[in-house]
Parts: sequence; structure tokens; C-alpha cells
Amino acid sequence: MKVENRDGMLRIQEFAKAANVTVRTLHHYDRLGLLSPSARSANGYRLYREEDLAQLERILVLRYVGVPLRQIAEMFAGDGKATEAGLARTLAQQRIVLREKRKAIERVLISVEQAIKKLEAGEGPDWLLYQFILKEIHMQEKTDWAKGYYSEEALAAVEERKPMWSPELQAKTTTDWQQIYADVESALDRKVEPTSEEGKALAARWMKLVEGFTGGNPEVMKGLNKMYADRANWPSGGMDAEMQKSLPKPEYMAFVRAAQGKA
Repeated sequence: MKVENRDGMLRIQEFAKAANVTVRTLHHYDRLGLLSPSARSANGYRLYREEDLAQLERILVLRYVGVPLRQIAEMFAGDGKATEAGLARTLAQQRIVLREKRKAIERVLISVEQAIKKLEAGEGPDWLLYQFILKEIHMQEKTDWAKGYYSEEALAAVEERKPMWSPELQAKTTTDWQQIYADVESALDRKVEPTSEEGKALAARWMKLVEGFTGGNPEVMKGLNKMYADRANWPSGGMDAEMQKSLPKPEYMAFVRAAQGKA
């Protein structure tokens, strides 16, 4: 698509229309340092070139395959061009995410086909099948957005550990997390010093639970830290109320970090 006007530049409204994005999106990308206008007019209008359109297309492709905006900004930091090695790593990482999503969609399609056959045979709707479909949809909504924070190695390590997560272990882990949240909140209410013996003991319990997820893999831990550091950009609609409840409050994490001497 060509950017054409008499001086080879477009104002933001014209550029947004040419790129099929909103002006609000361009403002957001500018704030993140992803794509800034090439120039400004004497009246202060943002002006964009054809090269800016090429850069925007790269950003939109990466966003489409699920790369978080903050990660894209890091990739294009400096001279504005992602290194081939960095781009290859990111695409390899997203390949894992997309393959998992494809598997989930295939499971849903199989269930949809089964539901159609039952209805066509006059057997009536099988509500258990519909429940399964809804479960798969909810699982995708709750997990897809988070995977972009992990490297290919980390995602592979998490996949290897999935078989060990039996329903019983998952239930116990959920209970353990809710208990540590309650204990940390109690410590905060009682104004317990994070560096006290009680504070350090709480931090040790916390990290033991974290290790249950990471398996002691530093690459998984790196992704987990990256995700929580980007908490302000988590999608508001990307998780349900149950998952929101399962996440630690920022003040809990601040307490644990202080107990570890990382505040």
C-alpha cells in the first residue's frame, strides 16, 4: 500500500485509514515507543511516511500471532529494527503457542461434530459436550495471553510438566496459594516487618509454591517475572473472575520481595 500525497507524508487520520487501524491505536503505539511519527507539521500534526507503514505492518503481524506489545517494543528498541535472531526466537516461541491453540480448536471441532451428529440423529442435545466446548474456550481465554511472556525453552519446560498436574494436585496447589495469600494479608494487617523471621518464613513458603510451577527452571522463572512486571498491561477481558481471584495482589508480591531483600 502506497502512502501518497503531495509531500510524501500523511497526517495521522489519513495514515490510520491507509493502515486500517484506529487513531487511538497509533497514539498507543507512540506512547509505547513502538511507532512514532516521522515528523510533525508546523501546526503540530503527526506526519507519517511510507516507511512507517512498513514498520506498522511488522508490528501488526507480531501482535496477530500473540506477541505482547511490550515485547514488540523491546524487539524494535534502539534503531527501530528487530534483529533476525531476536525475531526468529520470538516467532519460534509463538509457533508453540499457536500450535497449542490449534490443538485446542481441533478438540472443540471434534466435539462440535459429535454434537451435530447427535442432533441430526434426533438424539437431542448432549449438554456434556457443550460444557466441554465452553471449558476449552474458557481455558484458551485464560492462558493464551500469558504465553507470550515465556521463551520457547520455557514453554517447552511447562509443557513437559503438564502431565504431573493431576486434578488432585491442582486442587491442593490452589488451596495452598489461597492460604499463603491469607497469611500474607494477615501479616500486612498486623504490620509485620517483611525482614522479620515471620516475613522470611512466609517468603520461603511462597517461593516453594512458585517452584512447584517452575520446577526450578530459571527460564520459566524469568518468564513468570516478566509477566508480573507487565501487570499494568494484562488484558482486562483475558481472564475470568475465578482466575482474577487466583492471582496475587501487588501488595502481597511487594511484601515477599521485601522479605527476600529485593524491594
